[in-house]
Order: sequence, then C-alpha cells, then structure tokens
Amino acid sequence: MKNLNRFYNMKKQNNKVEVTIKVHQDAIVEKETYEKMFLGRKNMDKRGERSIYLRAEYHERLTRIVQIIGGDKIPLYAYLDNILSHHFDLFEKRLTEEFAAKCKPLF
Repeated sequence: MKNLNRFYNMKKQNNKVEVTIKVHQDAIVEKETYEKMFLGRKNMDKRGERSIYLRAEYHERLTRIVQIIGGDKIPLYAYLDNILSHHFDLFEKRLTEEFAAKCKPLF
C-alpha cells in the first residue's frame, strides 16, 4: 500500500493492515494495526445530531473499510469520530498555534 502522507505509512500483510504513524516529525514511530486504532474502539454510542457531507468516493471507501477491515462491527459515524479524534490529537499543537496567529486581538 502506498504512503498516505508524511505522517502515515500503511502496509498490508497476512490480511492485516499495519499503520505506522509519526507522532511528531522527529519522533520514533509507533506501530499499531489500523483495525485496532480506528475500528476497534467505539467512542460514540449513537449518531450525533449533525450532518456532514463527503465526496461520494470517500463515502464508498470509508464504508468498505468499515465493512471489510472492521468486519462491520463499528458504524461509519463512530469510525469517522475515531479518525477525527486522532487527527485532532496529532495536530492539536499546530492547530492551536495557527488559530492563535490568525486570531489577533483587536487592540
């Protein structure tokens, strides 16, 4: 499998997908199966009250990942919640810095 970006590296072997994630640019990477990271835990008990819109191709990919890799054991909304939670954990410092830089005081 190809690299998704400089923080993620995915490798498929023996019907398992291994994800290598750089926690910080210079940090040693931590390895965990993709299923365990994103499809094994369910942080949301029910759907939220907000709707989001995705590209049709992304919806299809995400649905297939949940069905095939996740064994259809986790709903799509919980999978997306796990992905977003990981993204915010990974980029919290950078997001906070960029937000603060663009949100200058009025006086």
